[in-house]
Amino acid sequence: MTQSLILSPQQRTKLSEAISRALSFLQVKEPLTAVEWADQHFYLSAESSYIKGKWKTRPYQVAILNAMGHPDIEEINWEKSARVGYTKLIVAAIGYFIEHKGRNIALWQPDDGARDSFSKKHIAPMIRDVKPVRSIFPWLDQKHSNNTIESKVFETQNQLYLRGGKAAKNFREISVDVAIYDELSKFDKDIEKEGTSLSLGDKRLEGSVFRKSIRGSTPAEHVSDEWPCLIHEAASKALYYMRRYVPCPHCKTHQVLMWAEGKKVGYGLSYDKEGSIEDQARSAHYVCQSCQERFYYKDYLAADEQGFWASEEGLKTYDGIIYFDEHGEVVEAPRSISFHCWSAYSHDSAWSRIISDWIRYKGTREGLKTFVNTTLGEVWIEDQGGLDPVVLHRRREYYPAEVPFDDCIITQAVDSQGDRLEIETVAWLEGEERYSISYDILPGDQSQPWIWEQLHKRLTRSFKTPNGSLIEPRIAMIDSGGHFTDQVYKFCKRYGPRRFVAIKGASTSGKPVITMPKKRNEHGVFLGIIGTDTAKETLYSRLIQTIESEVPHAPGMWHWPMTDEYPQQYFDQLTNEKRTLKYIKGRPTIVWDANKKRNEPWDLAVYNLAAIRHLQARNGIDLSLYKTKPDTEDAEPEETKQPEKPSRSLRDIAASMNRG
Repeated sequence: MTQSLILSPQQRTKLSEAISRALSFLQVKEPLTAVEWADQHFYLSAESSYIKGKWKTRPYQVAILNAMGHPDIEEINWEKSARVGYTKLIVAAIGYFIEHKGRNIALWQPDDGARDSFSKKHIAPMIRDVKPVRSIFPWLDQKHSNNTIESKVFETQNQLYLRGGKAAKNFREISVDVAIYDELSKFDKDIEKEGTSLSLGDKRLEGSVFRKSIRGSTPAEHVSDEWPCLIHEAASKALYYMRRYVPCPHCKTHQVLMWAEGKKVGYGLSYDKEGSIEDQARSAHYVCQSCQERFYYKDYLAADEQGFWASEEGLKTYDGIIYFDEHGEVVEAPRSISFHCWSAYSHDSAWSRIISDWIRYKGTREGLKTFVNTTLGEVWIEDQGGLDPVVLHRRREYYPAEVPFDDCIITQAVDSQGDRLEIETVAWLEGEERYSISYDILPGDQSQPWIWEQLHKRLTRSFKTPNGSLIEPRIAMIDSGGHFTDQVYKFCKRYGPRRFVAIKGASTSGKPVITMPKKRNEHGVFLGIIGTDTAKETLYSRLIQTIESEVPHAPGMWHWPMTDEYPQQYFDQLTNEKRTLKYIKGRPTIVWDANKKRNEPWDLAVYNLAAIRHLQARNGIDLSLYKTKPDTEDAEPEETKQPEKPSRSLRDIAASMNRG
């Protein structure tokens, strides 16, 4: 006879609650966008907000948060300033993914300390205060393996991993649907020599049907292409780079909000430069790009309701859910997208604060850097004030001969201008230490054969060394990007394409200094492609090293002869080109720009660097064999060497043997 199961009233209540909870997980939820979910459920917790209370997504935040939750968008980058709400948006997105979408998530902070602070200040309060999330996390305020600083496991069996970004092990052995990077620019560029944070973290998304990578940060300094600002680099690679357009309250023209100071434009955010700092800050206003009328912060708050996001290619969205092309037709959401937003768009920080920050920061380099990064949301590019052409001119040296060393490698470079050819000859030693030998200007019409005959004579002359011998150049790189491309090709084919190499520049970040094809092009020449950005980064750092060096010789140093071929004008042109941030097709892009000034010596330096790199890579040239001083000069002559003194122990041994 079986015994019936009899439950107490308390047990029946607990069982009923457990069954109801289990069945609730099987219920089909009404689908919500990320913004709809956040506006219904998200809460501003006291630990992480100036004012606690119910969340309301700001107009400029709507498209960004919805893009984070969009099922078809795999990569979202937000290159931003401070005070625009990125942290709140990713915390809201975490709640949305966990409770509404049932996703596994990993969030990385730059280090473990930042991770601990984020977990305690943002995640734990969010779980406590957001009711739908709280309902599936019964371990809050308990010591439990499902509730640690590093991990939160919910009743739905979805997991939130919280990791620091210093150690490569923190990017291993987890599989997630969503990878989030907070303050990406503060991560190490190479995590324990295993790769970038993005390459390691996004690897954890492999196999997920709903893969999504969310990156956000205030930008930092772009040191070089080898040491870039990580958020700027990531944002620049997205398929679309979106900026926010708001209408002028007067003429209704939509426009991107710009910072006016220092840009020499007649529109943008500005202020009246009279009175006290407080008076100037209170005068903050925006000048419309179209009608030139002023409007103010309160006007902007209302206008932002009619704003939209758009890329230079014409992709447009109001809400981050539906996207339109340049003709207004609905198109699929992009796979990857970037947003740029700075403090002028904030609904929680008035424009007067921006002006106060500018007045306070603009006097110092560090202050200006802070303003550019945290207020304008732009990458910082170090100015090149250290390249003083007068100082470089004073570093010219007396050479003992045309070429200052008996053993070296000589290269040449030719820059093609409309009415002339400019030629520089350079000698190379160990460590790519370079010595300028000569600088020629060959005026004339490049459509005429005689100028190319003269060029051939200039490029085939020999140069005298200190011991009286003659040395010939090994290779010449000739610019083919001007108006006389066919003549350059004809010259290289006639006199030998391996001795005279036609080249063309390519301003692409990270491209090798020179890339040579395996086959001739349709014109019958081997056209070398110069990675101008990479070459200029290298040469610029070496010029800085040359100015700061306290020794006469070092790898990479520049040297120039005390001759009329290297006047002050040469050094002015050598330093005219500088790195700057420009918007190209709507994207903030770091470019080298001479600002319409002459820069032929700088281009020739790039071509000569390409020449020596080509000789090392393709011809097996070993520069370590070419030294400023032969090894024998450093050695003591045999006849002057003193015999080594025996050690004390050896003398003692000898003495004891004699005594024996």
